[in-house]
Amino acid sequence: MTYCRCPSTSGLYHFRVRGEPGRRQRATVCPGQLNGFVGEFFTFLEDPASRYLYKEMTVTMEDTKPEKKLKLKRTKGTATGPPTKKVKSFNDQSQELAGGKLFKKTDQKAKGKKIKKDGKVKKSSDGEEKTGQKKKVPMKKGKKRKSEGDGESGESPEKKQKLVEMKKKERKEVRRQLKNNYPLLKRTKEIWEVVRRHDCKKETRAKLMTELYGLIQGRVKELANAHDSVRVMQCCIQFGTLEQRATLFEELKDELVNMSKSKYAKFSVRKLLKYGTKEQKAEIMKSFHGHIKKLVRHTEASSVLEYAYNEWANQKQRKAMLQELYGNTYVVFKAPDTTTLQELFTLHPDKKELVMKEFKESLTPLLEKTVVKHTLVHKALLEFFAHAEGRLRAEMIEAIRESLIHILHTHDGSRVTMHCLWHGTAKDRKVIIKTMKTFVQKICQEEFAHHTLLALFDVVDDTKLVSKAILQELLQSVPDLVHDQHGRKVLLYLLCGRHHGHIHPDIVKLLQQGDSNETSKKDPTMRRQELLEFVSVPLLKFFSEHTKDLVFDKAQSQVALATLEYAQGDKTAAYEALSVLAAEDFMPQGRDGDESQMHLVEHPAGHLFLKRLLTWDKNQREAGQTQGFFALALLSDLEPGAMASWAKVNRGAFVIVSLLDTGIPEVVKRVQKELLPQKTMLKNIKVAGTDILVKKLEAASA
Repeated sequence: MTYCRCPSTSGLYHFRVRGEPGRRQRATVCPGQLNGFVGEFFTFLEDPASRYLYKEMTVTMEDTKPEKKLKLKRTKGTATGPPTKKVKSFNDQSQELAGGKLFKKTDQKAKGKKIKKDGKVKKSSDGEEKTGQKKKVPMKKGKKRKSEGDGESGESPEKKQKLVEMKKKERKEVRRQLKNNYPLLKRTKEIWEVVRRHDCKKETRAKLMTELYGLIQGRVKELANAHDSVRVMQCCIQFGTLEQRATLFEELKDELVNMSKSKYAKFSVRKLLKYGTKEQKAEIMKSFHGHIKKLVRHTEASSVLEYAYNEWANQKQRKAMLQELYGNTYVVFKAPDTTTLQELFTLHPDKKELVMKEFKESLTPLLEKTVVKHTLVHKALLEFFAHAEGRLRAEMIEAIRESLIHILHTHDGSRVTMHCLWHGTAKDRKVIIKTMKTFVQKICQEEFAHHTLLALFDVVDDTKLVSKAILQELLQSVPDLVHDQHGRKVLLYLLCGRHHGHIHPDIVKLLQQGDSNETSKKDPTMRRQELLEFVSVPLLKFFSEHTKDLVFDKAQSQVALATLEYAQGDKTAAYEALSVLAAEDFMPQGRDGDESQMHLVEHPAGHLFLKRLLTWDKNQREAGQTQGFFALALLSDLEPGAMASWAKVNRGAFVIVSLLDTGIPEVVKRVQKELLPQKTMLKNIKVAGTDILVKKLEAASA
């Protein structure tokens, strides 16, 4: 049997007695009735059939009022083991009234034995019975129980009632007033509200800033780390004078590293980097020395380090920050003027393997998803891949391959990804490609990230995987890509490869670094041909459906021209769409001089598109091609007399000159037939294009 006493929220005392399994008894007694408590308690009898039987208990209260009897309320519960210790009464008087004993044992078990759950009997070291239950830990002394009705802060009931009646904002203000520095914070915030406004006058701001610096002097560290005063500190740094800022910096300069780790104080460090003097910024950079490895992994400090590295550190300071990741061997053997790994390896070639091993150990903890995003880590990884070889490089690629999607948007991160594609195994490349799924359009439109796709097209032999995972998603975004300057380069690379007219020579030189990799086995020409076949039909279809939009835009017309020149497959539909557009009625200068209403042969971008496409026909004829020329499709849809109207304008005349230059017999014959009778009229038109056209006609007819 177990017995306990506990006060309830209403001030009553509950008595719980566990008896027969499955039943629990409870009695409630008022505090005022404790001294007069007398009772008749359980007598437990052991029975072979039922371990414990219980006898109904009646609790009698003695008070000034007539005797009251309370019957125990019975509720369902789980029985516990038998009582092993005598339960002392909670009141000496009640103990005396109860005869000194509250419980009687009818069956005294063997001393020193313990019945466990499995029925085994064990003896304790001191021969005392143990139930196996954990003893209740008594309440610690020294803490005074709060009186009934007191609030959480110890307020009186009247004060608590007033707080309840207040609004949330008012209660918050009352709690603030309990702080020791409440008057100081209140006044500083009042000044901050005025000073931070853009319409605050210079005289007013200077006066208030003097007062504000007087208030915070000596308490700068405390205020910089508090959430409700951190904005005041930023205001002091931003609007204070050089002397005031110098005074504030003197108080903070020894705590800059710790402040960078603070959730709120880190903003003050950022403000010091932005508004501090050159010497103060150098001091901040110097304070980071020796802590780079820890700061770059810290949740709060990493943002400060990233801001300092990207925005305010000069080249020397950036190299110093990077050198802390190289390892101890580099620090020991580097010369005073050594700043890069290449300089150290030139002086100590035998130390390269050891330095690179330590460098890898320093970088491995930085490959976590939240840490690897920092540009300092990207630079360090690029330095590693620029010098790593063999096993070390392979291990690093395997460790970072799933995180490359988070870093390829930066200059250094994109080049790290390219190194992994060049030197990774087929499995590494497959993992990298899978991480790019759902992000292909975004990668294509990034300034540096799209370079990784160009490298991927160059080296991955599994063109089916590339087509399914990358190109299929890419083709769904063609309308968006042709409007983006970087997206167009990806499409152009698929169509015409490393064409000097579309890909910058520096990018071509960069991509050539992966041409001699050890993993790629397929012939580059065959690889490019397989990718081109996959994209050709969708791009030709897209051109046929959006012909006017593409050829009337100078940038988009580059993709359209490359599609007609290099795409594989039937181009009849595309040529037909372009020919119909060229066969429209010609009206010089368009309608009301609107450029968007100009005819194709007179439009600034349209006439260039036609000239370049006709030049392509010329090159293909010279290369031995005998059919599939655009010039023939154009003339088939052109009404008789249309070329005579084109020849009257400068740009139209140059288009006709391009038709003659193709050298295709059918085309030359058609042009001569329509324009030779108009030669006299053309001579009277004094424009450069017409003059050249007349000379071409005379030369062809001679």
